[in-house]
Parts: sequence; C-alpha cells; structure tokens
Amino acid sequence: MSSFTSPRAGIVCLDLQRNRQAGEGAAPGLEPTLDMCRRVLGEARRRRWPVLHVHSRHAAPVDERPISGLEPRPSEPVFVRQGPSAFSSPGFARAAAALGGPLALIGFSLHDTVLATAFAAADRHLDVDVLSNAVWGGSEPVDDALLAPLRALAPQARVVEVADLFRDDQGAFAAANLP
Repeated sequence: MSSFTSPRAGIVCLDLQRNRQAGEGAAPGLEPTLDMCRRVLGEARRRRWPVLHVHSRHAAPVDERPISGLEPRPSEPVFVRQGPSAFSSPGFARAAAALGGPLALIGFSLHDTVLATAFAAADRHLDVDVLSNAVWGGSEPVDDALLAPLRALAPQARVVEVADLFRDDQGAFAAANLP
C-alpha cells in the first residue's frame, strides 16, 4: 500500500491551467475542487514537500496560464506534457523516477490526465495517491465509477482524501523531506 514514508515523495499538480477551468468552469463542484488544490499546494509548501507542476500544451490558442492561487513558484519545476499522461514529458518522467514516489496527484482531470498518469506510474513501479477531493471528476464530484480503474491498480495506487494525507502521513513525509 502506498504511504508517504519515502524521503522522495512529491505532490504533482496536473493541468491547473485557466483553459481547463474555463472549459469546465460552469460545472458544479469545480470551485471546491480548486479550493482543495490550493489547500494542498499551500500545505505542501508550508511543510517543504517537493512540488511538481505538469501543464498541457495546445496547438490552438488557449489561455495556458496557471489558475490564480495555483501558480508555480520559481523553485518548483514545470513540465509540459504532449500526451495524456504527465509521463509523456521526458523531464517529468526523470524527475518522478528520481523522487521514487509515492506521488500525490491533484488537479484536472480524473477521467483523462489523472488516470493516464496513475497508470503510467504503475508501469514504472511508482506508487501514487490520488487525492479524490482535490481532483476534478467532470460534471459531477468524483464517483465510484471513475475511481474503479484506480482501485484496480492497488496496491500501487490509493484513493485518499486530502485530510487523510495530512493526518496519516505528515510526520513521516515531513521528517523524510527536511533539508
């Protein structure tokens, strides 16, 4: 079972870009998800946990800037993915391998980028925790049908809530990641 005991675990912010927000902004439940992403990012930074940002690049002109309050800091790497998974970025694949996992996934969108990234991590023998209340699931809150493929990846993938990550794993993760 995945647990934040590795000294090289990290938070992965997937596609927290304005074009994703605008495309699904009218859907119910988006703002609570974004608020939870802001909470995770803020708490991870406060605890000095590694943070990796992954953005998608589009051929058509869209607003690819980060969503307000979820902007990367200069010390946080930003990787550009071309395919459905964060691992389609060679730089991200190298950084994730160097961290060794587990990776906590937040952001857009469970039915595409999050699932693809979780499966690609499993192929690389990296554990992932999908923070279900910090991942956008589409027009509805994240439901069991969308989570079933992730649960099939157990024990390499866990579906947890943000509170569980910070309550259950904070001591080991924080101690392992001290400078």
